[in-house]
Amino acid sequence: MKARRTTPVKLFATLPSKGYGRLIVRYPYQDDTNYAFAYREAARRLASTFRGDAPDDLILLPFLTLYRQAFELQVKEFIHFLAGLRRQYEGQSADTDRAVLEKRLQKDLGHNLHKLLNEARKHYDALALDQPFPKSIENLLLMLHEADATGTAFRYAGEFPDTQDHIDFPHLVKLLDDEWELLDGVWAWIDDMHQAIPTLDELM
Repeated sequence: MKARRTTPVKLFATLPSKGYGRLIVRYPYQDDTNYAFAYREAARRLASTFRGDAPDDLILLPFLTLYRQAFELQVKEFIHFLAGLRRQYEGQSADTDRAVLEKRLQKDLGHNLHKLLNEARKHYDALALDQPFPKSIENLLLMLHEADATGTAFRYAGEFPDTQDHIDFPHLVKLLDDEWELLDGVWAWIDDMHQAIPTLDELM
């Protein structure tokens, strides 16, 4: 785990709010789940400005950057959640050790959505759940990976084919929103299902 900085952020400290009507807050307790939600909310707000006019072309890549980051963080937190359940119900292992997993996420898996998907699937399958991992989520993550394998293609020029693409933006927004909601629902379903199952500590 990275050490927390203790010095104030000059950019924030230079511009203190003088009234509630101009206030925006950065909370110190936000984790990556909160950040994932924030990136997704920012993407949706940006999408809401779409009017079907030529200037709207400028929001496509920023929108995808925000949503890709949201999914990356959401999947990483989902992996932590699944591994945590495995620790509670199966005991600690090399696969589920918190420190080892965190290092693996940072060093080995990084921004690679394909590798992150495989890691999530591994923990999901190990829990022997009643339902298979949703194919539509898998397909979307693989498409995002194919479009932006490094996590930089939506942010820097030169990583896409030399072609002009014509995309149905409302359908793109709906696809990303629907799969986000589905993954969120799967997470809640797994959590609810395990609430009634005694953990190893409770059985001892």
